[in-house]
Amino acid sequence: MPNNRKQSRIRSPQPPRGDSPGGGARGTSRRYLAGAAAGACLLCAVIAKLTGGLEYLSGSASTSGFMIASLTRIGLVFGAIWLAWDSLKRPARWLPPGLAVLGVIAIILVAAQPKLIIAALPLFGVVAVATSVLRVFRR
Repeated sequence: MPNNRKQSRIRSPQPPRGDSPGGGARGTSRRYLAGAAAGACLLCAVIAKLTGGLEYLSGSASTSGFMIASLTRIGLVFGAIWLAWDSLKRPARWLPPGLAVLGVIAIILVAAQPKLIIAALPLFGVVAVATSVLRVFRR
């Protein structure tokens, strides 16, 4: 039995779970799956572009071009996920959670009304600096 309260709160280290960035077969296999999907999409896009077989199957050049562009973009996104897999599993400690939400709201506002970037960008900067300064003083 621990002799003081502080010792009773200390937890024993836990083994890594499957989805943790540090280990486990489940997280690693998903990363490899994302890499394989990226490679497959990009390989299909290259083969379709070089052979022209997709144009023959689809019946038109514009549909073929659209499908090749889609395969390329999806492959690049899967490649980015493959590269950033470890970072996706843990939150960015340097970014305050409220700032991330504000950033998403600012992106939605600017997408809906592009002229609002004149007001949204400085407001986002002021809030970012204010939260950073407040975070330093809280410690």
